[in-house]
This record gives sequence, C-alpha cells and structure tokens, in this order.
Amino acid sequence: MATVVVMVVAVVSGGDDAPAEPPAAESAPAAVADGGAPAGGDGGQGGGNFDYWLERAAPADGETDETPDQQDDPADDEAGALGADEAAGEADSQGPIAPADWALPGVIELSDGTVIAGMLWTAGDEPLEVYVEAEKRWRRVPLAAALSITAVVVEERMENVWRWKGTGEDEKVYTGEQYPFRRFEWTVTIADGSEITGVIKGQAIRVAALAGPSNIRILPERTKGEVGQSLDDLIHVQRIIISREAMEAIPPDEPIDPQHGVFVH
Repeated sequence: MATVVVMVVAVVSGGDDAPAEPPAAESAPAAVADGGAPAGGDGGQGGGNFDYWLERAAPADGETDETPDQQDDPADDEAGALGADEAAGEADSQGPIAPADWALPGVIELSDGTVIAGMLWTAGDEPLEVYVEAEKRWRRVPLAAALSITAVVVEERMENVWRWKGTGEDEKVYTGEQYPFRRFEWTVTIADGSEITGVIKGQAIRVAALAGPSNIRILPERTKGEVGQSLDDLIHVQRIIISREAMEAIPPDEPIDPQHGVFVH
C-alpha cells in the first residue's frame, strides 16, 4: 500500500506585516481555461494565479470588536465545546455532493493520520475568521488566499466528571470518570508566505470527497469527548492543505475507511 507524504514549504514573513485581509486584485489574468483557474496554473495558489483567486473571493464583512467569548457559536454545545463526532465531522457525513462553484482542491489531515482528498469550500464563500489576541481584532482570510490551515493545540487534559452529592445539596463529588478536553488556535498560512494565528470559532469547511462520503469538517475553538474516551480518541482536523497537487497525490486505489470516508495510509 502506497504511503503519501504531503509537504507544504512556505517562506514566512513577520506576522506584523500580514495584512488584515489580502488586497483586492485589479483584474483576473487574461488567459482563463474553461472558466476555472488561469491557463497554465494548477488550480491552486501560487505564482501568478494569486490575484485571480483573490478576485474570486467574496468581499470581507465589516470589522467587529467582539472577542471570541462574546460571539455566539452555533457549533458549540451547552458546555461550550464541540463533541467528538462534531469535531471529526462524522455527524455530518452524507452521500456524494456537488462542490460549490468556488470550491478549491485540497486535502484534510485528521489527528489519527487519515486523509480526506477532495474539493473544499466554505458556505457562501465566506472568508476564514481568525481572532488574533495580540491585535485584539478579527482577521478575515478568503479560503482562496490560504495555502494551509494548521491546528495548534493550546491545551489538552482529562477532565473529571462530578455530580451533586444529593438532592438540594451544594456539594459535588467525583464520580471516578473522566473525559478528554482540548483547546485550539489555528495558523493560516497565506499565499504570500505570511502567517496568522488565532482563534477560529467553529467555522465549517465543506468537503466533496473524491472517495467515501462527503461531509463537513469543523475548525473548533475547543472540543470535548465522551466519558471514558482518551485524548487519542478525540479526533480533530490536524491540517488542511489547499493544493491540487496534494489532492491528486492520493492514489485512487488507496483503501477507504468506510466509517470515516477517508484514505488510510
């Protein structure tokens, strides 16, 4: 069985030089093949295609002063952390779906080493929203301007499960059970080589997989597992690479894990 190693190499400039959002392109390149990427390009980011992809991206919304804790996150559960199924995207698995017109080729690597290859997009072509604590502001990056999105584990631990000692009592006792908890930041590497690292509040990346079921993968701020699970059981998105070359590097005859709909290597 073939082993595929995908690497992204980027020259990273200082974070302070990264723009709040990439400048809008003046015009698309003259030669465009079949209504897609400029002729001669690979359909991904890089070289002379960068301005073209930026022009396709939806304009960013107005800035907000809200911090991640102040924003509503519909992906969060009552405890403020995604459950294991939602974090891994399994709850949203479905049959084949047609990618959006603005979908980009790429791969999604999960923390257990499995890989999903296919077309990736955000709903409505919405930009990635990253809260940068050092700047006290949100940064918006069109998915078309990103080379990769990488999980940064800020904190992970096993949490104790407590219950009330008795009805009407204000004392809790430890049940002897635990569940895993993990908190993230995300590093977005932009096509110019700069990086933005901060909190993403449960943004969804939609995937039309080349093989197996299509689904939605969540970029959470925090996740929690079920009682009795370990940290290894709490599978999450490890890295997203926007690249046709990376997508096509997955051999079509690679075995498929039917539960996750992912390539196993």
